[in-house]
Amino acid sequence: MSVGTLQTSIVLDDPKRIHCGNSDPVLGHISIKYSPGHGNASTELFGPLKVHVTLHGRAKTKIWKSNGQNTNIYRGRAPLFAHRSLVYDDSFRALPGNIGIFPFKLFFPQAADALVADDFSENPTFICHRNQPLPASFQDSYRGFAHRYEAFVEYRIGVDVVMPQLQVEVIKPIKYLEPVVHYEGPRTPQVLNTKPIDWRGIVAVSNELLLPEADRPAGFRQKTKAFFGAGHFPTYSFDWVCLASRELYLGQPACFEVRIKPREKECTATLIPEVWLKSFHVKVKAHTKVRAHRTIFSCPESEGNYTVFEAMGAIDTKGPFSKANDNTKIVNTQALGTGRIGAFPSSFATYNISQDYSVEISFEFEVTGKTKNIDREYAVNVLPPLEVPTTPPAATAGPSSQPPGAENKASDLPPYDTLPPYELGTSSN
Repeated sequence: MSVGTLQTSIVLDDPKRIHCGNSDPVLGHISIKYSPGHGNASTELFGPLKVHVTLHGRAKTKIWKSNGQNTNIYRGRAPLFAHRSLVYDDSFRALPGNIGIFPFKLFFPQAADALVADDFSENPTFICHRNQPLPASFQDSYRGFAHRYEAFVEYRIGVDVVMPQLQVEVIKPIKYLEPVVHYEGPRTPQVLNTKPIDWRGIVAVSNELLLPEADRPAGFRQKTKAFFGAGHFPTYSFDWVCLASRELYLGQPACFEVRIKPREKECTATLIPEVWLKSFHVKVKAHTKVRAHRTIFSCPESEGNYTVFEAMGAIDTKGPFSKANDNTKIVNTQALGTGRIGAFPSSFATYNISQDYSVEISFEFEVTGKTKNIDREYAVNVLPPLEVPTTPPAATAGPSSQPPGAENKASDLPPYDTLPPYELGTSSN
């Protein structure tokens, strides 16, 4: 006959905190409430008690494949690790209704230690070997024209409570109700000094506004001929170059540099016009690939492409290009992960999920009332936050990070917004 019930719950000190790497502890406590059994309303509980907590992680995918008549569902389950820790092992005394509090301090492992390679085919897009870096917390539900999948990487904390010498019923959270712990990779020690990507081009303008004011077309007929290009006007041309980093850091702005240089030998205009950088638009796109367990022939796969961050860059100076600013403009976005679309994890790959990114930029020059739009897209590596957040070289479009020396490093990451349960996740495209 049971002497009573122990109702257990797991409470995190900061449920929305994103823990970076294996040196960022997960703090919380186990709460145990004693309720006596039937007929023992005032019975005190006393005996040895053991409390274990388990920090565990997994990556899971669900893929829909249709041939027009039938739809098959494929699943890919990949455990990452499960580490059990003893929180309490001693005598325990409780009166009816009393609540015992047992603090814990847990750390993520340095790498995944579950080997599930036999369930998946070798594929350079994914990682099948043991001791792979832990992927960041991730959840996505994608429904495209020909692709549909759901995928997540999640980390949870479970609890086991035992009173070896007593018949006590223990009630604990079932697995899908265990609290989620949000994870990101270890902080990046310093900015990588990789060679930036650069694009180059030429802009040439030829119109009546490059003439001295007294020589410009006047009257309806002359203006009409000028409008349709019937006339010989001087030309102003310049080279431009745009520099962009190959790495982006969560919690930091994306930075760009735009320079121009007149092509003096090709410029026939006697008037030097003003050249403006009118706008600079930045879009970060995610490219997610997922796969399920191996079938007879192969591992079913799916993929999705979608925007995770979009912003107008802040240009450091409002005036045109000039010698005063070395014909250079510095552009910054707001801190990555704080965009209106939502936060996103660093680039990663694991047994059944691969996440990488590209950046699409669009900027516009204006010369003598004429505009020239430039579009480029390039692959980037999104890295975890910096150990010491840096200050961008110019004014930014929004908050970027906390200053060096601040005590709480987690504040440079956005709060982790909980998504709907896996089976109820909404679609993005």
